[in-house]
Amino acid sequence: MADISSIGGLLGSFAGMATSNSASGWIGLGISMIVSTIVGGIVLLVVMEILSKGWGESISAGRVFTFMLIINVINTFAIGYILPFFSFIPYVSYYVVSLLIWIALMKLFFSGMKMMHAAITGIIGFALSMVLLPALVGIVMGMLPI
Repeated sequence: MADISSIGGLLGSFAGMATSNSASGWIGLGISMIVSTIVGGIVLLVVMEILSKGWGESISAGRVFTFMLIINVINTFAIGYILPFFSFIPYVSYYVVSLLIWIALMKLFFSGMKMMHAAITGIIGFALSMVLLPALVGIVMGMLPI
């Protein structure tokens, strides 16, 4: 039988988590993903409702929470695990790639939005996800009886 714990490179971090003897890593990741989706969805919904009043656009709450779930999955797995292996690219590329993903997915999920509104909302949402959401998720995670 092959020893997958010695896998390096891109799959090394996944293999390390998958072969651990406890499920606590996966459960913790799942709980963190759910809490960050809920908290991020609430914050983004408030921001988008405030901005949409000025622009006269309607926002679906279900799409906001789905959007946050997709953003969290992309940030955790795609950017969190893959981008560090491209260390020859400057670290600023992490922020540029994340910001472009925010803007592109904002336009994709809310196709009725004008491109300028999607870009502004994407920039505000990205900034809040870097500054405010980690603090709020930490507060909520500290209150969970786990």
